[in-house]
Amino acid sequence: GCRVNFSRRAILKDVYSCRRKGICVYACVFVCMCIEYKYTHLCLLLSWSLCCCVGAVASTEVKMRLQEFVLNKKKALAQRNLNHCLPSDPRYWYGKTQHSSLDQSSPPQTALSAYNHPVLGTYDSKDDFPLRKTASEPNLKLRSRLKQKVTERRSSPLLRRKDGPITTAKKRSLDVAVGLGGLPLPSPSVSKLVRGHRPLGRTQSAPLPQQQCGQAQALQQLVVQQQHQQFLEKHKQLFQQQQQQHIINKVSECVNPCCQSCIITPNLFMCVYVCVCVPGLVYDSLMQKHQCMCGNTTSHPEHAGRIQSIWSRLQETGLRAHCECIRGRKASLEELQTVHSEAHVLLYGTNPLRQKLDCKTYMPTQAFKNMLPCGGIGVDSDTIWNEVHSSSAARLAVGSVVELVFKVASGELKNGFAVVRPPGHHAEESTPMGFCYFNSVAIAAKLLQQRLNVSKILIVDWDVHHGNGTQQAFYADPSVLYLSLHRYDDGNFFPGSGAPDEVGSGAGVGFNVNMAFTGGLEPPMGDAEYLTAFRTVVMPIANEFAPDMVLVSSGFDAVDGHAPPLGGYKLTAKCFSYLTRQLMGLAGGRLVLALEGGHDLTAICDASEACISALLGNELDPIPDEVLQQRPNANAVHSMEKVIEIHSKYWRSLQRSASTLGCSLSEALQRDTEEAETVSAMASLSVANKHIGNRAEEEPMEEEAPM
Repeated sequence: GCRVNFSRRAILKDVYSCRRKGICVYACVFVCMCIEYKYTHLCLLLSWSLCCCVGAVASTEVKMRLQEFVLNKKKALAQRNLNHCLPSDPRYWYGKTQHSSLDQSSPPQTALSAYNHPVLGTYDSKDDFPLRKTASEPNLKLRSRLKQKVTERRSSPLLRRKDGPITTAKKRSLDVAVGLGGLPLPSPSVSKLVRGHRPLGRTQSAPLPQQQCGQAQALQQLVVQQQHQQFLEKHKQLFQQQQQQHIINKVSECVNPCCQSCIITPNLFMCVYVCVCVPGLVYDSLMQKHQCMCGNTTSHPEHAGRIQSIWSRLQETGLRAHCECIRGRKASLEELQTVHSEAHVLLYGTNPLRQKLDCKTYMPTQAFKNMLPCGGIGVDSDTIWNEVHSSSAARLAVGSVVELVFKVASGELKNGFAVVRPPGHHAEESTPMGFCYFNSVAIAAKLLQQRLNVSKILIVDWDVHHGNGTQQAFYADPSVLYLSLHRYDDGNFFPGSGAPDEVGSGAGVGFNVNMAFTGGLEPPMGDAEYLTAFRTVVMPIANEFAPDMVLVSSGFDAVDGHAPPLGGYKLTAKCFSYLTRQLMGLAGGRLVLALEGGHDLTAICDASEACISALLGNELDPIPDEVLQQRPNANAVHSMEKVIEIHSKYWRSLQRSASTLGCSLSEALQRDTEEAETVSAMASLSVANKHIGNRAEEEPMEEEAPM
C-alpha cells in the first residue's frame, strides 16, 4: 500500500490485499498515513516492528515495497535540491545538513560541504538503517556491520569525554600527531568529534565486545590518553593549591589558644586538613524519656527538662553550630560490667531479664516496690524508676560519654561536653543512688585503660555532692587520680562520704584527694573559695601528676540558685569557665566534661554555656574586681589547710602553695609575679657574674711601668 499519490479507493484496495495475505489492516492503514505526511522514519520503524509479527512471505513483500518507496523519495529529494540555488557559504551547508538515516555515525548526505563528504545526489545503501530480518530471513552481515560501528563509537575515549566538544586546535594537533606516524585520521571520525557526538550507553544485556583495534586507532587512543593525563595533572595541582590556601586561611582564623597544630591526612588527589580545635557535643532526646510514672516533673529535681533546656540554650546562643555534634549510643552490658557487678547490670540495664530474675538472689524485692509520695516507683526516695525507659536512658547516657571520650582521646576532637542524664557519679558497684544508675565517667575511664592503654587519667568532680561511686571504683588504682571539690560539713551532707583523710588504699594511697569544704553555709562558698582551692590544691597536684586524659564530672549544683538541701553555695557560671580554662592546660587539652547534677534550669544553662565557650577558646569575661580582692572565708581556709596537711607527704607541690592560702587572688598573683621577677633577677645576676669572671680570667692584668 506504499504509493506517493493515492486515494481512498486505492487504500481500500491495498487493505483488502493485505487482509488476504494475513497482514494487520490497522497497521497497514497507519503506515499509509505516515507515508502521506512524509514521516519516513516512523514508517520504517512501524514496518520493522510489523515484520516481526506476521508471516515470512507477507512481511518480506511489504518490506521490499517500503524500501523501494524510500529510495525513490530520496532520489526525488536530491534531484529537487540540485535544481535550487544553494547559499555560497560552505559552512552554512554543513551546519544545516541533517541525517536522513538513523545511522548517526554516517556523515550528512543531503548537501555539499567543504569537508569532502559524498557528492549530493549519490546514494549508498550502506548508510540506510537496515531493516530487521525475521527468523526465516536472517541478515547476519548487516547486524555484524552495525555492531562494529557501535563498538568503534564506544571504544573511542574521545567520545566519552565529559568536558564538551573538542576544539579545533586540539583536533588539528591530534591530526598532526597521528599524521607524523603516516596514519592520518579519517574525516568522518573528526566530524563526529566536532559535533560532540555521544556514544550509545552500555547495558547489562549488551556487554562491550572485545575486538582488536587497528594500528591507527591504537595510536589515536595513546595520544588522547596522554593529553587527558596531562589535563588531569594540571587541574589536580591547581586544586591542591587552592585547598591549601583555603585551609591556611581557616587555621589563621582559629582563636583557640590550645590548638597547637592541625592534623594533615594525605589523600589520593589532595591533602585533607582536619582541625581538631573544635569541641564535641553529644546529646540524644531519648534520654528525656527517663521520668517518673506519675508524670509530675515539678516534684522531681532530676527531670527531662534539664538537658532539654541546656540543648536549647546552646542552639539559641549559636555555640552548638561551632561544635561537632556526634551521635550517642547505648553502652553494652560488657562495658557496664567494667565498673558494676553482673547482677546490677542485669537488674538495671535490661528489661526482659529483670522480669525473669529472682530479685531475692541479687537485691531485696522491696527495692522495686518503693512507692514514692508522688505515686510513682523508685529504688529510693529520690531515684525514680521507669520500667519502660529508665534502663535504655541510663545505658544511652553511658554510651554517649564513652563515645565522646574516645573521640577526644584518639585525637578526632580537641575536647568535648556531654549533655546526658541520668547522672552517674553516685552509682556504686551494686547500688544505685542519688538519681544515678551507672557511673558514666568511671566506665569511660576503665575503657580508656583497657582499650587505649591510657596510663594516667585525672578525674575532677566539682559537683557539690561527693562522687562516692567514682571514689569506690578507683580507690586502690594509682593510674587514676580522683580529685573532688564538694560540700562535706563533717559528713552531714549527702552522701556523707568524701572526708579529707580518705586518701586511697594499697597502691592507690595518695591518689584520692577530697577537697571537702566544712562549715555549712555560714557563709556559703563562692567564687573566691573555689578559685583559691584550684590555685592551691587542685592545679598543683594535677600538674605534678601530669595526666594523659582529663575527665570532669561536671555537676552545676554549686551554682547560685539551688536550695540548701541540693547545694546552697553561691558560685557563678563565670567561675566554671575559668576552672575549665585551667584544666585545658593539662593533657594537651584532651578534656571531656560530662553533665552530672544541677537542677536549677537557669543556673545549669548559664554554667554549661560558660564551659562550652571556654572549650571553644573564646575570650572569657573578666573576673570582677570584688572577687579578685576577696579573700577566702575562714571555713574554706581551714578546710584547705587540712587537705594540704594530709596530702603534702604525697605531693611535694602542695608545700609551696600553703603560704598563700589566706591571700586573695590579686595578692597571690602579685606574689607570684614578685617571685618570678626575683628569680629572673637572680638568674640574670648569676649569669652576669659568671661572664665577668670569665673575662677576668681571659684578660691579663697590666704591669706597672718601672720608675
